[in-house]
Amino acid sequence: MTKARLKKQRLAARSLIFELTGKKLKHSKTGRPLLGKGIDLSVSHKDNLTRVKFVPAPYKIGIDIEKLDADISAELFLGPMITEKEIPFLNSFCRREGLSLASGVAAFWSVKESFFKCLDYDLKPGKIGILSISKKGAVRIYFSEEIKNLMTKRRLDFFSSKVAFAGGYFYSETIMKERSFLKPFLFL
Repeated sequence: MTKARLKKQRLAARSLIFELTGKKLKHSKTGRPLLGKGIDLSVSHKDNLTRVKFVPAPYKIGIDIEKLDADISAELFLGPMITEKEIPFLNSFCRREGLSLASGVAAFWSVKESFFKCLDYDLKPGKIGILSISKKGAVRIYFSEEIKNLMTKRRLDFFSSKVAFAGGYFYSETIMKERSFLKPFLFL
């Protein structure tokens, strides 16, 4: 994707978000879009597609789009981004869905991208892994101790991760829920 096309997509997304919410978009240090309190959102671009999804507080969301016929060298991702523990499941997932290895890797990458967008943390190899993706699209994920500790520190609980195929693209979303800062009152 050219820089000019990406810039147009970002401007279109900002304009749409402003039209829907009346709020100007800001960004975190990692580039995550922010609207302020009460609404969380995520944006993803691929080719001519721009996708925006909103969730109300106390939820957080991360989304991603990847092309199913991804033109990537899958072997470069095996090891650094797809762990040895995930490879048997990746292979069975590709067989079950009739996907090439490159498309399966793009799908796994998309799930991880949506997770790290939701967490507002740079994607790091080996920090999460995919345990399964059901036929209905529900994703089971395992977390490294680093990610568990970060989620605890940020008071976030994993809520859901799901995927879908449509129109030659793989869509993923991850939702987390912020824990309340309010402590229960004790009445004496």
